[in-house]
Amino acid sequence: MAKQRKKPAAPAPKVAAVGVDQWSVARTISWWSLLALVFVTPIAMSNLSFLGFELPLTYDQFDIAKLFFQRVLGLIAIGAWVWDMGLNGGKLRRTPVDWLILAFLAWVTVSAALSIHPPTAILGKYRRFEGLLSFVNYALIYFLVLQLADRPSRIKTLAQTLFWSGAVVALYGVMQSLGRDVAHWGKLPFEPNRAFSTYGNPDLLGGFLMFSVFVSLALALAEENLKWRAVYWLGFLLNMWCVVVAFTRSAWVGSVVGFAFIVAFALRHKVSWKAIDWGFSGAVGALVAAVITRSLSNPNEVMNFGKRLASILQFSEGSSKTRFEIWEAAIAAIKDRPIFGFGADTFRLIFPKYKPFEYSADAGYLSVADNVHNYPLQLATGIGVPGVVMLYAIVAWAAIRSWPVVFAKEGGAKRMIVAGFWAASAAYVTHLFFGLSVTGTSFLLWAAMGVVLGPTASTVEIKRPSWGVAAAVAVTVIALLGIGWQVRFTMADHAYMLSRVGATGAERTAATLKAVRLNPYNDIYRAEVGLAYYDEVTDALGRLNQGDQQAGAQVSGSFAKAEAAFRDTITFVPWEYDNYVFLANLYNLGSQVFGEKYDALAIETAQRGVKVEPYGAAIRVQLARALDTTGDAEGAIEQLRYALRLDPRFTEAAILLSIVYENEGRAEAALKVLKDSQAVAPGNPEVDSRIEQLEASAAATP
Repeated sequence: MAKQRKKPAAPAPKVAAVGVDQWSVARTISWWSLLALVFVTPIAMSNLSFLGFELPLTYDQFDIAKLFFQRVLGLIAIGAWVWDMGLNGGKLRRTPVDWLILAFLAWVTVSAALSIHPPTAILGKYRRFEGLLSFVNYALIYFLVLQLADRPSRIKTLAQTLFWSGAVVALYGVMQSLGRDVAHWGKLPFEPNRAFSTYGNPDLLGGFLMFSVFVSLALALAEENLKWRAVYWLGFLLNMWCVVVAFTRSAWVGSVVGFAFIVAFALRHKVSWKAIDWGFSGAVGALVAAVITRSLSNPNEVMNFGKRLASILQFSEGSSKTRFEIWEAAIAAIKDRPIFGFGADTFRLIFPKYKPFEYSADAGYLSVADNVHNYPLQLATGIGVPGVVMLYAIVAWAAIRSWPVVFAKEGGAKRMIVAGFWAASAAYVTHLFFGLSVTGTSFLLWAAMGVVLGPTASTVEIKRPSWGVAAAVAVTVIALLGIGWQVRFTMADHAYMLSRVGATGAERTAATLKAVRLNPYNDIYRAEVGLAYYDEVTDALGRLNQGDQQAGAQVSGSFAKAEAAFRDTITFVPWEYDNYVFLANLYNLGSQVFGEKYDALAIETAQRGVKVEPYGAAIRVQLARALDTTGDAEGAIEQLRYALRLDPRFTEAAILLSIVYENEGRAEAALKVLKDSQAVAPGNPEVDSRIEQLEASAAATP
């Protein structure tokens, strides 16, 4: 009997090491959450009118939407990564820069604890949100990129994700410049057909474009497939078009710096220039030239490229002048608290105290700067000079440490993607010397640092720790709580939106109370409660004057609630100037309705407001109203004249001063005040009407 041969044993299947060729489900979730974060954050906004929604989902239609996705997806990503490490172990990538980042976060934490208003220092100012939590979020994004973008293919995937997000943002901006906006907006605070895209402001859009422009170009130069190379060139064309039609000078300056580096990198890596590159670069140049040439005939100086470019060197007029005045206020504030600052993102709170006298006249009495328009100064007012030094040391260290990798001859054109992130960061840092940092863009600077430092990172193999499961569960719970808080945070702004736009009367008041209940740390929500009750008072007074005697009880009840709300808000944030104006105005109304017992309260509140903002024209008017009611006409005249010195275009102050003069029998002085106001702020019907009345009265007097 023949012997049967044994079949050779099948070779053991090759198992790729986790973190090298194959990832666990948790790590895959972490990676895709990070990619979703990079893609969704720039395009997120809560105005969905193009889908048929009548109202936006939140009152802040831009930053809070970006913040929601950035934090929720970031928490999912970090939670999944820690879960994987806790259960499976794995590789931990790190660089020496990480220690400085941890030191920086510790410093911002101390600054927040010592802040003039810790809630703002932790959460950030409404519509800016760059407090301690955002800096922690930036660091987590940097960490995730460092861990997950661990090879060229993943860095390219990250760049492609940003490319597609940038293409959407740029396309929308171009459509706006052509008058083809698909969404419905109210009155815009800037010029029509000026691109602002999903960022709500051309300056903020310009900051984001610093990343999408150079990452798009880097992808094009690194791509060997001609079809994809053409796609990336098209994206670059859209982004460059958008850079021009945003008419943002800081982006233009940043672009010059970015192009200087990207060209140097391309020459260093000997990027081959193909026929398709000549064609597309020529098309980009022609398009940009055409858009610029067309703008030169625009009479609006902001929308005229030539005049806008020339205005960069015009320091004594326009927005440049007011910007220097804001910088002056920031420097004065830094001198008072140079070490720990006033707390991250608190500049709006301190600006009224430090702003120069000239600012009200140049920018208008209603203008309050909530940002310095210079990131180093902005940071110094918030986290002190040491905090600024640490942050810029992080950026500089990342740039210097990654320079040999980015500028090395090895790697050829493929190295251009990392170089694109490096050049984009340089452009953005330059932009920030003249622009604003917002969470919807600055996270990309930290992500870019993770990309450029990745090739320099060392790797430590971490075995599954005995306490890994406990740590994974703990971090998961923290992440879920954080997601829950962010949902609540956003729901509060939805309620606030309804109180401002979609509700009236008792419904409006209920919406404001709901906003405060969901997020009691936002002082603007608290103030809105008082304003809602104030509206109830004026509505009830109207009904009372029409004979509805039952409205009298509501006048008293709503007045008391408005007073309590404003006082509570002032206690919560004593540095916020507007609340003193609101409360003094309420007391002046109370004097008319309930009698002179509220005069002293109006005067006392207004005087406190003057201490908070010495050059506040609105609080001077409230003080003048109270003084005039008590019979101190000269005191009222003094305050109103001072208010008009602060802002000659403040027509309410001019009208009230004319009334006081007229009551004092000084008709000529009253008429002069009104004509002066008419000269500097023409077209006010109330001013015109009072001039006619006074002139008619003077003509009728024998």
